[in-house]
Amino acid sequence: MWMSRIAFERAFQELTDDEIAYVMDHARKVDFEDGATLIREGEDAGIILVILDGKVRVVRLQRDGREKELSDPLMAGDTVGEMSFMDGIGASATLIAAGPVTAQSVDKALVEEMVGRDASFRQRLYHSLLLTVIRRLRVLDYKLAFPG
Repeated sequence: MWMSRIAFERAFQELTDDEIAYVMDHARKVDFEDGATLIREGEDAGIILVILDGKVRVVRLQRDGREKELSDPLMAGDTVGEMSFMDGIGASATLIAAGPVTAQSVDKALVEEMVGRDASFRQRLYHSLLLTVIRRLRVLDYKLAFPG
């Protein structure tokens, strides 16, 4: 339970303690086996997955059918699906379990329920997700500037 709390606090740092607790309690637990696809490139899954345990590979299929790793594996406390959740365009990469993965799924219905309770919830949620995307971009920027 404490790891779950830490993961949610990292993923949704702009939410209040009560909001984090509610989202944790109402998010759906999902388990993935090694090699399972969590989200496929181009798919609008309509969910944000908070990784609680395990590692997730981030890959894009090349024209020749080979997979290209886009980042280091994501781990506990990381979120996936946040970009397509926000813009509805679809996932920018395929996410594959690298071993068993446990996550909690936050869907649009849960977010809309929270917005119904407090209209400013969406702003705090999206601010949290923006900070997550910025954190990832900074890591990528560093890796591009200093390869190897």
